[in-house]
Amino acid sequence: MKNIVSYLKDFRLAGIVKTYELRLSEAGEKNLSHKEFLEIILEDERANRETNRKKRMYSIAHFPYQKYMEDFDFTFQPELKKGAILNLATGSFIPKGENIVLIGQPGTGKTHLSIALGLKALSYGYTCLFTTVWDMITTLQSSRADMTYKKKIEYYTKPDLLILDELGYRSMGETTVEDFFEVVSRRYEKKSTIITSNREFTGWDKIFIDKTLTGAIVDRLIHHCHTFIIKGESYRFKNRSKEE
Repeated sequence: MKNIVSYLKDFRLAGIVKTYELRLSEAGEKNLSHKEFLEIILEDERANRETNRKKRMYSIAHFPYQKYMEDFDFTFQPELKKGAILNLATGSFIPKGENIVLIGQPGTGKTHLSIALGLKALSYGYTCLFTTVWDMITTLQSSRADMTYKKKIEYYTKPDLLILDELGYRSMGETTVEDFFEVVSRRYEKKSTIITSNREFTGWDKIFIDKTLTGAIVDRLIHHCHTFIIKGESYRFKNRSKEE
């Protein structure tokens, strides 16, 4: 027994290691054939690897917390088209390289929806990355100093779905706008991006100081885009009012 477990560990068959003794007892009790026993332990290995793969993908995605579509209160945001959101939750927009822009004031559920859509994407096997816009910009600016700019650009352009949270809370200077444009242009018509913002498109010229790049960014984002403007009240304000 010890030799077999040792071999399994050497071959990195961790899923089989976990269940080997249990499956041996089961095989004896049910009088399973060698073929049936082999199929069972191989399925254990496959399931274990799939579980580990999902854990790695979730870790790489860097979600700040877990928010699910089932927990979103659409009744509190009556103008939001529930059917359209649920259709996007199927992940159908990702193979098409389509984008999603969620616009609304703080507390209206933009980040919740973006994370929920990202978690759905992960469940379908797509790669995903969540970041605030400013964290991405800061990382790219820093990478210029340590000569890792190209590597960092690839980091943000590679995922099937990139979620950029909190666009509009700070304005961008010339080089930061160029960095943002670089990511958007490389992903254009190839990969999907979700952006949450507290400003409608007409106010984006106050975010991106360079008007030419503003037009180029907006043009690429909305070419294949699902836009949702959430005009409801803040969930946080609602909950605070209840507590009071």
